[in-house]
Amino acid sequence: MEGTARKLLGKRIILILLFLALFIGAFSSALYFYQNDRTQRSADLVFGDDKIPNRLDIEVNLLAIDPIKGELTLRFAPKPEGTYSTKEFYLTKDLKLFTGIESGKSEVTLEKNHILDSVTGTISIVKGRVSDYPFDSHVSDLYVFFTNPKDDKEEIPIVVNFYGAVSGYNVDADYIPKNEFESTDEVKGLRIKVSRSIITKSFSIFLMLAMWLIGLVIFTMSIVVLWQPRPIEFGMFTLIAGMLFALPAVRNLQPGVPPLGGLSDFLSFFWAESLVALSLPILFFTWLVRYKRPS
Repeated sequence: MEGTARKLLGKRIILILLFLALFIGAFSSALYFYQNDRTQRSADLVFGDDKIPNRLDIEVNLLAIDPIKGELTLRFAPKPEGTYSTKEFYLTKDLKLFTGIESGKSEVTLEKNHILDSVTGTISIVKGRVSDYPFDSHVSDLYVFFTNPKDDKEEIPIVVNFYGAVSGYNVDADYIPKNEFESTDEVKGLRIKVSRSIITKSFSIFLMLAMWLIGLVIFTMSIVVLWQPRPIEFGMFTLIAGMLFALPAVRNLQPGVPPLGGLSDFLSFFWAESLVALSLPILFFTWLVRYKRPS
């Protein structure tokens, strides 16, 4: 008896250690994927020659991404350098900043002897379909330059410091191809590319598989009850009816999911909802046909 008890205890300890090792491995993998995803979704890039002493620097921060509205929210923070700046970082001459913002701030007047304020606004996404969620990618073009209202011929070198890190997205930026637009020291044309991060795609795919699993389980249950003389319980009806309203909530758990009709809906939601909806009448008619009047 004691030998058997020791063997059982040893097996339990081995199982506990095995499950503990699996948990630690899974937890470590989750942290690794998070770290990997965090480095992929940010962009910290410099465009321009920062060795030019007399120039204007401008920090462009990507604040938000809204593929449903087709907008990117950006903040522009200019900073003068060299002969364009005083010791207190005031501007030494009147300039105009062109950002391409579509909210009425595309052209901003920068006054002499003033500290330059940042400008926040949105630009449109020019390419990409949000209906391809979660495999959608989007592109937006950004043009930035300064002019002197008193001297249109003056060339003002600029350096753009672009930073974009939005949770749930991969962000990248580069010059617009030369066959479309050739960036110079005075005018910077940047192309911003955004796509869903690995974590967002993985979680969306997980929920799509979960919806398929729910639909198949309920449909299989109804078919088994139809083919085999199994008792039909009232709880089956409440389960199916509840799932008809629960599946839309599961669908909406996908991060940043667009309105109904996207690719993810055609891959899983519509199928799962249809399977659940078919299961209810199958179960009802099975119950109706099998009814036997008590003797």
